[in-house]
Amino acid sequence: MKDLLFSIHTVCPMAILLLMGYVFRRKGLFSAEFVTNGNRFCFYVLLSCSLFKNLYDSALSAFPVRMSLFTAAAILMEFAIAVLLAKRISYTKRQQGVIVQGSFRSNFAYVGIPLSTMMFGDEVLSAAARNEISMLSVIVIPMFNILSVFALTYMNETEGASDLWKSTFRRLRTNPCILSVLSGMAVLLLRVLFPSVSFFVRDQLNSVYKVISYLANMSTPFALLLVGANLNITDTRNNAKILCRSVLLKDVLFPGAVLMAAVLLGGFSQVDYAVMISAFAAPTAVGSAIMATELKGDGELASGIVVYTTLFSILSLTFIIYLMRVAGFL
Repeated sequence: MKDLLFSIHTVCPMAILLLMGYVFRRKGLFSAEFVTNGNRFCFYVLLSCSLFKNLYDSALSAFPVRMSLFTAAAILMEFAIAVLLAKRISYTKRQQGVIVQGSFRSNFAYVGIPLSTMMFGDEVLSAAARNEISMLSVIVIPMFNILSVFALTYMNETEGASDLWKSTFRRLRTNPCILSVLSGMAVLLLRVLFPSVSFFVRDQLNSVYKVISYLANMSTPFALLLVGANLNITDTRNNAKILCRSVLLKDVLFPGAVLMAAVLLGGFSQVDYAVMISAFAAPTAVGSAIMATELKGDGELASGIVVYTTLFSILSLTFIIYLMRVAGFL
């Protein structure tokens, strides 16, 4: 019972914030313009400050090399399996790429990063989870974006794929989250080369450090509120079977397979498992529906996958965290 309560209390804050965001949007407290601008503010400012601060407070020696290799391999495995299964789930080209993207691309920034810190009451472990998932974002975010474009262009046979690849790499080069992580890593490297200026901003420019900290602390609740506000529950009876299979893949089968592989390999810590759950068991990214529509995929199906993987993840995350807790991995 203690482990079950722990799992419920871990996921419950996320569920409440999602519900609040959804209610605020429906009651008019969050207008469509506010949500649009809020997404930009959260992405360009709050999440960037959070990622940079997490790295600034860590050390280069803490970079998770083994975890990074495992994460990259797991994402490629998920993608390859999703490509094979998508052709069995739907025979429609416009839907196959959407199914692939919806099955492997997690809402890493808005849900995964906050979730990783919710699994620990101990501040040391919570900080370690924040640091590790921030470092991994420089691998996870580009892989999610590049593989999503591949699925939506080549599986859907979208014309102008060359231009799409160029725009994708251009967006990655200017992605604020990636730039924040690279800036943080540069600071960690500078700290190794010049120890005397290791915490110059925190010690000599404390006001700047506090502002960054305030903005970073805002990222978790604001991001989850926005995810809830972006949910648009519509009639999905036409795609019911496809949605059920996609949700099962994203929220249960893929995270279960990744965690099972990690357990069999061994050598991973509590923090590693928490980060795996955050990266692989989080629901489908909200931005995937926008990308699917832009690349002439089935936008209605993509939106449905986002909505129902998010709603079902409240149950699946509780169950996954409970099992990992009972097994002694969390």
